[in-house]
Amino acid sequence: MSGNIRWGHRKNFKDGKVYYHYAGFLGYREGADGLPEIDEAEAEIVRRIFSRYLIGHSVPKIIRDLEADGVKTVRGKEKWSDGVIRNMLKNEKYIGDALLQKTYIADIFTKQSKKNLGELPKYYVHDCHPAIIDRVTFQRVQEEIARRASLKKVSAAAKTELSKYSGKYVLTDILSCGNCGSPYRRISWSRPDGKKIVWRCLNRVENGRKFCKDAPTLAESDLHAAIVSAMNERFSMGNVQSLLKDSILAALSPKGEGMSLAAIESRLTELREKQYHFLQLAAAVGAGSTQYDEMLKQISIEFSSLVAKRTKLDKEQETASCADERATQIAAELGRTEPGITEFDEVAVRQLIDSIKVMGKDKLLIRFKDGMELEQPITTLR
Repeated sequence: MSGNIRWGHRKNFKDGKVYYHYAGFLGYREGADGLPEIDEAEAEIVRRIFSRYLIGHSVPKIIRDLEADGVKTVRGKEKWSDGVIRNMLKNEKYIGDALLQKTYIADIFTKQSKKNLGELPKYYVHDCHPAIIDRVTFQRVQEEIARRASLKKVSAAAKTELSKYSGKYVLTDILSCGNCGSPYRRISWSRPDGKKIVWRCLNRVENGRKFCKDAPTLAESDLHAAIVSAMNERFSMGNVQSLLKDSILAALSPKGEGMSLAAIESRLTELREKQYHFLQLAAAVGAGSTQYDEMLKQISIEFSSLVAKRTKLDKEQETASCADERATQIAAELGRTEPGITEFDEVAVRQLIDSIKVMGKDKLLIRFKDGMELEQPITTLR
C-alpha cells in the first residue's frame, strides 16, 4: 500500500498537483474552494521580511525587530529562528509558483524523508496560487542572498574563507583600500575630547605598516560628507536613469547559450518515438529478455536531461521578461529621489553605490551600480 501511495504522489507531482501545508505556510490560509487565499495580516509580515532584507538588514536584525514588535511565527511562537527567515526568503511559493518534489521518501518502511539532490525529477509550476511578493522583488532578494553568501573573510582571525554578513554599516561591504585591496573597518577611538569614529584598512590594523604602508585613517564624518557630495554630483548628470537601466538590463538578460526550446521539443518527440519503437521490439522478444534494456535506459537518461533543460530555459525566459521591469523600477526609484542629498543615508548608498576605494588621504574612487566611476576629494571637516 505504501508503495502505491508513493507512486501516486510522484504521479501527482508530474501532473503539476501542488500540496499546501497551511499550518507552516505564513501568509496563506485555505479558502472556501479549497485553494490558497492570502491572509492579509500575515502577508504584511512576509512583505516586511522581504523589504527589510533588501534594504540591508541582516537576518538576526530582522529577527530582533520582529520579536521586539511582538510579531509571532505562523505557529504562534514568540521566538523566530534563523532557518525560518532564510527559507521564507527563498520560497518560490511567495511569487505564486511551486517547485514540486523538493524532498522524497527514500524508504517506505522507515518513511525517512530526504532532500532531492537529483535522484528524482523536480517539477516547477507557475502561477498556481495568488502571489504575495512580486517577481522583481523576489529576484532582487535571490541576488542579494547570493551576494552575501559570496563575501570573503576580512580578517586573518576568521576560521573560514567566508565572511559573516553584517547589515549594520553599509561601508563595511563596499569600502576598501586602494593600496592593498583589504576592506576598511569601522573603529572607535577614545580621545580626551571625546569619542571619535574612524575607518581604517584592516590589513594595516592587523598586520602593521609592513603589509600596508600608505593606507590612511579616515574620519567617518569626512568620509560620509565625501560620499554625499559624490552622489549629488552623480544626480546632477541628466542621463543617470537611462544609464542605470541599460546597465541592469544588460546584467540581468540571459545569454541564450545551448539548445533552443524548439530544438529541445523536437528532440523529445524523437526520443518518444524511439522509446515506443524499442518497447515494441522488447515486447516481441519476451519479458525475460534484456536485449533492449540498455538502449531504453539511455533514452530515458537523455529524456530526463532534456526536460530539465527545458525547465531551465522556461525560467530564463521568465527572468528576461522581468529584467526590463526591474530596470525600469530601479530607474524610477532614482527619479523619485530628491536632488540634493543633505546627509549620509545607508539605504540610498546601498542601492546606488557598488564600491568605494580609498586612493589616499584626500581622494576616493567611487563606482556606482550603473558602471560610472567618480574621483571624489575628501575634505577634512572642522
